[in-house]
Amino acid sequence: MRIFRRTAVIVTSLLLTLGLTACGNAATNSNTKVLKLALEIAPNALTTEMAQKAADQIKEETNGSVTVEIYPSGQLGSQRDFIESMMLGTIEIGYVSASSVENFEPEFVLYDIPFTVFGPEHAEVLWDSEISQQVQQKFLEEQGIRTLGMIDCGPRNIYTTVEVRSAADFSKLTMRTADVAGLINLFNALDANPTVTAFNEIYTAMQTGVVNGFEIGLESVLSNNLQEVVDYCVETCHTYTIDCFLMSERAYQRLTPEEQEIVTRAFEEASTEQRKAFNENLAGYKERLASAGVETIQFSDEEMSKVIEMAQPAIEKSISGIFNTAIVEEIRAMG
Repeated sequence: MRIFRRTAVIVTSLLLTLGLTACGNAATNSNTKVLKLALEIAPNALTTEMAQKAADQIKEETNGSVTVEIYPSGQLGSQRDFIESMMLGTIEIGYVSASSVENFEPEFVLYDIPFTVFGPEHAEVLWDSEISQQVQQKFLEEQGIRTLGMIDCGPRNIYTTVEVRSAADFSKLTMRTADVAGLINLFNALDANPTVTAFNEIYTAMQTGVVNGFEIGLESVLSNNLQEVVDYCVETCHTYTIDCFLMSERAYQRLTPEEQEIVTRAFEEASTEQRKAFNENLAGYKERLASAGVETIQFSDEEMSKVIEMAQPAIEKSISGIFNTAIVEEIRAMG
């Protein structure tokens, strides 16, 4: 069933590509280049708003020769679908988490090793580091997808309907995770029961009890009204959410050099603005979560040490055969 669903998504993307091109030529007989931008997140999410700003800027600065059409809320599938479609050239731009890229370029685990990145400045230093640029260049050369900008979605915490006040309590959790090996390994190591579920199915899965916990960034909780189906926020800060805009190299090379510069700059500027706005809004996000009746649980230093110790096998497994174990301390030292 999963294979059929993903095949259907790719077919839909192809039809959209053909349909948009045909309609554009019939209606205007112009050479307008249409770039489809796929997101899983809601239309009212901060990053979706920034994507729209980039789209408006691109249309204006290219005098309409390039337009960006935005498809939020998983209309074009999951993040994995976006990446596969960008490789095929049927989706031009996608917004994904760095962790989702690991399925296609394992070295993207660099951005997603548990308990290594501890704040926004730390995340930016990592993104701009030499090793990071090497990883992104390898992804471009081997998979034909380039990075356009880093998005900051803050620390990832756990949201549940059951109390988790100690490391031992993780065994109570049936955790929704994305289809990302690192996350699955982490929650297995913590004695939880990880269950892969599509992002846009989290609300229903929590409502019906299919899962009783999930982990994402706070802004995504609020923009998708997930505070309505949880009682607790467990502040684990197990990873720091580094997301990114990606672009199909096939689509990029169809642009003129001037159009390439405009598209690249528009998404770089939108990403910078998103990071600034997100961190300015973070205190307000926390207030909204509390106002919704969600209790925030903070572990004692002793319990947090136990959690990190339990996670150590998952940390080692996530980088095994990809990076030397010294990379963990190297990243921590960047902060």
